[in-house]
Amino acid sequence: MPNEMDKQTIEVVNVTSPALNSRRGKYFIGKTGLLNFGGGYYAWGGIVNPADSGVNVYIDIFTITNLSNQNFISEIWLNAVPPRNVAVSSHVTPTNQAISPSPHPKAILKYAGYSAEPMAKGVNIFDRIVAQNSTLVSDSHNGSIIIGPGDSFSILLRPPGYQYISGTIVLTWWEEAANA
Repeated sequence: MPNEMDKQTIEVVNVTSPALNSRRGKYFIGKTGLLNFGGGYYAWGGIVNPADSGVNVYIDIFTITNLSNQNFISEIWLNAVPPRNVAVSSHVTPTNQAISPSPHPKAILKYAGYSAEPMAKGVNIFDRIVAQNSTLVSDSHNGSIIIGPGDSFSILLRPPGYQYISGTIVLTWWEEAANA
């Protein structure tokens, strides 16, 4: 006599971390304001995880949009000290818009244009060329870049010369308890 378990269909579902964390209200997307740089100045955007946040930040995807007709270099940094004159982005939201009330991230998306300061401290983990009039989309990091409390993930936009350039940065991330 066949076992009852042999008659049941087994269904396997692969749910990615971004999808799962979006469903939980822990996946966020944010955009800087318009970043202007050139003429000897840089622009910067990044995620700062406050020391008292209690969460780890898992970086997924970033995009950099170049609104000019000049290529430029983007430098990706971990734990660099942000410039002094930064703004906090108001363009941050959870990707799950069905949750009410809407969750708020613990991490803060900050940015600065026309900064005379290059990145200080930290580690420049890689660079990317951002082609003119285009958007560079990173590969998904699937949370492999983890930013602990008090740390940061930064993107420095460096012009190749003195031409003025405008652009934006978009970042996606999720948050989990730091002690998990």
